Amino acid sequence: MIPLILLTTLVLRSGARIAVDGAITETNGRVVFRAISGPLYSLRADEVDAAATRALALAAATPADEAKKKLKVSADERARLLRDLENSHTGAPAPEGQILKTPPPAPTKEEIREQNDEEWRWRRESRAHEESVRRAKENLTLLVERVERLQAEIRGLVGLGYKPSAFSLQATQLQDTLDQIPEAQLEVTRAQRDLDQFRDDARKLGILPGWLR
Repeated sequence: MIPLILLTTLVLRSGARIAVDGAITETNGRVVFRAISGPLYSLRADEVDAAATRALALAAATPADEAKKKLKVSADERARLLRDLENSHTGAPAPEGQILKTPPPAPTKEEIREQNDEEWRWRRESRAHEESVRRAKENLTLLVERVERLQAEIRGLVGLGYKPSAFSLQATQLQDTLDQIPEAQLEVTRAQRDLDQFRDDARKLGILPGWLR
């Protein structure tokens, strides 16, 4: 469970860090939060490194605690400030840097549902690209294995003293298979290029790495 302290960065078990804005909630084993860039995200709770997140938050809070100590004033100074306040009849706006921003509201069920739908859309697209790469590599492997098998058959027939006419079928099949290999290699290259481009586009859009698995 995420510690109940001021969090500005969420640390994942993969080592990735995500800047967060506002409250972080945990529902049904999923951590829901809003990224500093605006989008609403959710992750499985076991993807979050709670200990590292807490340690980072505590480290970030330390300078603020020291600053509070430095702001302590003497009794005389405090009395003077109170007198100035009592004598003041007009209000003045606080400096912009001292105005506390209202944290964004917790995400609604509709927002969580939409965010989950978006997450699974990215997961499906990622898996489709990965499957294309896997199929292209499997097809290339089958062709290479067929070449090796036919070459072994031809070597065996030659070793037994058979004439080329006796293994003309294997020779034809071997040449046909060899002709298919360059195209199969090109398919692997194309599929991998599409996957790499998809991941790069997702990174530029700020999509979480966990959504692409």
